[in-house]
Amino acid sequence: MAASSPALGVIPLSLKAAQLKRLSFLCGLPVGGRKEELIARLTAANNTPPPPPARSSSGPVVLSIDLGIRNLAFSLLTPATPSTLASRKAGTKSKKQSSANQSLPLLYTRPPTIKLHAWQRLSLLDGTINGSAQNGDVNASDVDPLTGAFTPAALAKTANAFLQETVLQLKPLPTHILIERQRWRSGGAAAVQEWTLRVNTLEAMLHASLRTLRDLRAWKGEVVSVRPELAGPFFLDADKLDTGDAAQNKVVKGDKIDASGTKSKGKRKSSAEAKKLKIDLLGHWIGQGDLVVGPSNVEAGHMLEAYRDVFQGIKSGKSKRIVGEREAEKKPVTLDKKLDDLTDSLLQGMAWLRWQENLALLRQDNGVEQLLK
Repeated sequence: MAASSPALGVIPLSLKAAQLKRLSFLCGLPVGGRKEELIARLTAANNTPPPPPARSSSGPVVLSIDLGIRNLAFSLLTPATPSTLASRKAGTKSKKQSSANQSLPLLYTRPPTIKLHAWQRLSLLDGTINGSAQNGDVNASDVDPLTGAFTPAALAKTANAFLQETVLQLKPLPTHILIERQRWRSGGAAAVQEWTLRVNTLEAMLHASLRTLRDLRAWKGEVVSVRPELAGPFFLDADKLDTGDAAQNKVVKGDKIDASGTKSKGKRKSSAEAKKLKIDLLGHWIGQGDLVVGPSNVEAGHMLEAYRDVFQGIKSGKSKRIVGEREAEKKPVTLDKKLDDLTDSLLQGMAWLRWQENLALLRQDNGVEQLLK
């Protein structure tokens, strides 16, 4: 007699630790802890009711924020609709499946195809956007902390201004806001850096302000805190990445888990190498044009072009300084070579969308078996 499949909402106790870690990894859950803890987290996620349908007809409208005070980056994206994909396929001679997707060995870690509505990097201190000062504002590095820019009252005003003047003005309005979870310490050091406290304060204020907006019915949506050690390595070989934070590395490194649920013997990448890998990956996707089917507006298109230009310049070894002044003046948006914030914000949003698809599959009959194929 054939063994019966486990009931919906039940994670089989017979699964091995590596299988449980792979399921956790695919669903955006922590991969650390004992087997009982892994099962408990997966069971809780499995039994959690799926989120209500988004107000947008195209699915969730995701605002993904890579948090910072001087270097905050955000991307506004939606899953590509079947009609968008069909029209793009009819208008191009690309292969039936993108080569970027074909290069990924696992179905459930393939990046989702998205439509990009907004993509920016800005400083919350002085109004600089995408690394360039606007309207003659001073550079963020010239701000004296003694002026009170980082007091609780000042940061509260900064958080409110960002939400009121930027987030709530986005079109379409976000249904889900992802905020990068901030670390408490740097490099596992005993001392807590002052800048860490400032960013953590801003993070808490954004959560509090968004909760207030929801309670006052000024905005209807969900806020999600995303752990960077889970989002960053999702489309890469997680076992070879170093997140740059000892506490976070303990989660990834200690468990030695990658997307396939197997151990890797390769040398772990440093934080700088991990950033380069992610920039290379996203630059490759944007260059191919298969995964980002937008942009939905001119501004997002300019950002994609600027990112592509800088990425190609880095790969060819050319410095931004060699670009002629006339050529630079013709470009609506120019970026410096610091692409990691923009990269992290977009990859975080794409990873979250894939997690939601995997969680939906996990809740289905035989979902566990499907994800472990």
